[in-house]
Amino acid sequence: MLRFRVGPFPVAVFPSFLIGALLLGFYYGEPWKLVAWTFVVFVSVLVHELGHAVVGRALGGSPEIRLEGFGGVTFPNLPRAVSASKQMLLSVAGPVFGLLLGAAIYLLKRGLPPDPGSPSAWVVRQFIFTSVVWAGFNLLPMLPLDGGHILLAAVEGVRRKPSMVAVSWFSALFGVALGLVAWLGFDQTFVAIFCAMFAFQNFSRARLAGRGPKEADEPSKKEIDSQTRGDVQSGIEEARRALGAQEFDAAFAAAARLEEGEGPFRQAAGLRLRAAIELSRGDNKAAALLAGQSFSLWPSPDAAVVAARANLRSGERSRALNWLKRALEAGALPAAVREDPELSVLA
Repeated sequence: MLRFRVGPFPVAVFPSFLIGALLLGFYYGEPWKLVAWTFVVFVSVLVHELGHAVVGRALGGSPEIRLEGFGGVTFPNLPRAVSASKQMLLSVAGPVFGLLLGAAIYLLKRGLPPDPGSPSAWVVRQFIFTSVVWAGFNLLPMLPLDGGHILLAAVEGVRRKPSMVAVSWFSALFGVALGLVAWLGFDQTFVAIFCAMFAFQNFSRARLAGRGPKEADEPSKKEIDSQTRGDVQSGIEEARRALGAQEFDAAFAAAARLEEGEGPFRQAAGLRLRAAIELSRGDNKAAALLAGQSFSLWPSPDAAVVAARANLRSGERSRALNWLKRALEAGALPAAVREDPELSVLA
């Protein structure tokens, strides 16, 4: 893993990101084009995520950027929940920065035109194409794209309650429709594959949230390989032992190893552990923030319960109630909530 900083923002680049970029550009054939394409993707996605990070910092957060898989993610680490309009601004900032990058490259091309047919001309074309296409694709109203998060913020702003399930169903149907149009109408196989992948993710999330707790637990286990489950379980047990001995540094180290691992399940577990540690130390605001990040990566009932507990201890009763509703949507047992001496006041 590569780690560096861009100004105040820490950036982590996982091997899967470079592999994803190489896979997307494999058809270019020539080695220099493959290397140049990987560089173009790296810069374009980084600038996109910097858009989210800049707005996140303006809203009072301490953003962190991760590049992995076929894209990136920015954790804004906001000190408190923001309004729907601010969440929409945070989501749209990435595509806007991408378009600004494309515009800057275009102006540079007009001022200092490269030789036709030269490598620099090819790279410039790729930068402009990637910036525009990536921004446009991300604005589609489908989770986990920025357009999907804009839609989620708008729907929750109108309904005044968590709407992840409803937006996930819409995203799944939209992904299926767009994938079919891309494949049958325009012969865009890559776009169709991405849409199918997003549709499956949203369908799984929506169906999982709508099932009972025992039914919901089974699909999640099938989606995670035994090695990943074993790593997460080992990390949780190590952190619990360290917490029992009041060795907070060792507990944080166990959480960090999971958070730095590959895949959203490991990373969400690491964030959830960090939230639990902060909760045990009495930093309720940090715990609420970390639990919310964990839930956004992998919507588990445990993360939502930690977020509800942390917000309740911070005096944020309405936020605690919203997180408790999310926990129940994700499969938390209603009876367990009613019997919880702390959360039962919200039930």
